[in-house]
Amino acid sequence: MREAALEDLGELIASFQGSYRTGPDVGTGPEDMVVLRRFSPYAYCAPQEHGGTGNSGGPTAAGVLAGLRAGARQVFGDASCTGRTVVISGFGSVGSGLAAGLAAEGAHVVVSDLDASRKEMALVSGYGWVEPGQALSAPADIRVPAAVGGVLDDVTVPQITARLVVGPANNQLTEERVADVLAERGIVWVPDYVASAGGIAYALSRESEGYSREAAQKRVEDIGDTVTRILDLALATGTTPLRAAQQIAERRLASPAS
Repeated sequence: MREAALEDLGELIASFQGSYRTGPDVGTGPEDMVVLRRFSPYAYCAPQEHGGTGNSGGPTAAGVLAGLRAGARQVFGDASCTGRTVVISGFGSVGSGLAAGLAAEGAHVVVSDLDASRKEMALVSGYGWVEPGQALSAPADIRVPAAVGGVLDDVTVPQITARLVVGPANNQLTEERVADVLAERGIVWVPDYVASAGGIAYALSRESEGYSREAAQKRVEDIGDTVTRILDLALATGTTPLRAAQQIAERRLASPAS
């Protein structure tokens, strides 16, 4: 049934003739992209033996780290996470990569996951653990939503102790106006579609645009510059990072060469 569903999806993707492109996300992986590629070349991150770049978790984590450092520079005056407490919700392929990168920088990493079996792995790796229901209110300098979306709303935002929220979970805000609630509480939130763009940037650069590995990795690292630009614009215009990101995107769509 799974393969049949993927085949139906592959036919749908093919019907868009390249105007819609896809890759793995929650619940899917590189092997699923192999099925989709039977119908369309616009399915990315298949295993390398099938012409893809494989699991996108590594580049996604690298992009989040670049964005997180840019956010930390504005919020704390220093891009370094040394000595800061970072709570990561979601200890999957991206969350675990983030935890490793942050711990290597000297951060105190605390993780949470709905899958209780991951607790032992986290503790063995030297990370702290907090139960999912307590993750938002746990003391932290930085919060990293790295699981499912819909986690930031009128009820949850007042529980956040961190001054910076940046992570790869999609659709973190239940409504756009929650961006204003975050700003009113003095919390800097980096838009999720910016923070999570590393996997997309890397896969498209390598598979669609023919970039070298080094050039593709550079595009991932450039997410940090994009976050800086967004946060600087938000600060200068007195708006939220969400609206600043939208303004930049609207200008690019209106004038792609800019």
